[in-house]
Amino acid sequence: MATFYINPTTGSDRADGTSNSPWQSLTHALKQATVNTMIYLAQGTYDSQSGEQFPLVIPVGVTVIGNETTKGKNIIVSGGGDYESPTFRRQNVTVVASDRSQLRGITITNPGKKGIGLWIESAAPILANLTVHHCALAGIIVTGTSKPIIRDSHLYRNRSTGIFLRRNAKGEVRRNLCQDTGYGITVSDESAPLLSDNRIITNRAGIYLSHQAKPVIRRNLI
Repeated sequence: MATFYINPTTGSDRADGTSNSPWQSLTHALKQATVNTMIYLAQGTYDSQSGEQFPLVIPVGVTVIGNETTKGKNIIVSGGGDYESPTFRRQNVTVVASDRSQLRGITITNPGKKGIGLWIESAAPILANLTVHHCALAGIIVTGTSKPIIRDSHLYRNRSTGIFLRRNAKGEVRRNLCQDTGYGITVSDESAPLLSDNRIITNRAGIYLSHQAKPVIRRNLI
């Protein structure tokens, strides 16, 4: 199992990726990553100026960790790039989470035109203790046959919706705070996720359901 360290301020992509000699960009680390690789992010801003190329695609089985205790405070991934979705064509996305990947303890923002923070398509990643804010379209979009676990995260001031589940998405959305956005959580098409113990406050609408959506909704504060 490989372990890599990244520091956007003091690192160099010509280094060896160890804790004493970190790389500068997450982009570089992801190119080296294989199943079960752990990537640790130091404080700083991960954007195009520090060498990032968007969208950042987290490969199958790879874990990216910042600071879970602070939900990624001062570990900021900012930017967006064209992602060709198999079902929704081109999207402006910051991070794509592949199957069995994990993303923990980082902040994500995509203020670009129709910006989306996280894209999950027919995959089952774990997203935990994240902060996702000021995305011009949506914080997290889940589509296809995805079955993610999205938990203990703070989503705020994303223009359209905090978390949007579409097509046949399932999975679990637990203990998140969704606030100051259009719709806190949107469930559409034939999606059937579990929405449990979330706080969904100061939005235009709390949970919005459309089409044939059949979520299980338990103990949410709206």
